[in-house]
Amino acid sequence: MDQAREFLSQFSGPSVYAAFYFLIFGCGVGLPMNSDFCLITASVLAALGVLDLKLLMVFAFLGLMSGDTVTFFLGRKFGTRLLKVKPVSWLLSEKKVLMAENFLNTKGTKFLFIVRFLPLIRTPLFFAAGSLQVAPRTFYIMNVSASLIYLPIIMLSSFYASSNIDQVIQTLKRFQFGLLGAVVLTAVLMFFRKKARSTVVS
Repeated sequence: MDQAREFLSQFSGPSVYAAFYFLIFGCGVGLPMNSDFCLITASVLAALGVLDLKLLMVFAFLGLMSGDTVTFFLGRKFGTRLLKVKPVSWLLSEKKVLMAENFLNTKGTKFLFIVRFLPLIRTPLFFAAGSLQVAPRTFYIMNVSASLIYLPIIMLSSFYASSNIDQVIQTLKRFQFGLLGAVVLTAVLMFFRKKARSTVVS
């Protein structure tokens, strides 16, 4: 959060919105920054009167969509072999992408809707979706619909609760890691259920 605040404070006027867009875009393509904290920081600055919340939400949506689109189509065109090429190998872990592919193979493309609400694994999962040749229409339907829920919730709650932002962050962390734990548990249960069925058949 402090990184995002320091970065945005270097700009003023219209350039700060362009900087915010590229910050969110960078998070989408794998830069080591948390997009949630970037959104929260910008929303707090809007609450302080430094930025305009409506403009921030527009640029946030555009940044998310463009970053995710680049990641998805890189995976779709080049597949996992791109993960061995620098600088992509610095930004994306081959191990995480392979795990993400297993998630998608287990849960199906509907899991892409949940991805927007999860920390840590968004970029690998969108890349994995591309490498698995998920239809672009499916990718956009899931991602856009989830983002239209996710963005207003996180930015409006941060804006209106800016005086108690630490509580907002703690609530967000509990929600995200609780959801992530539920997803992992479901995937594990489905794996063992599938394994048990194959054992019975054989």
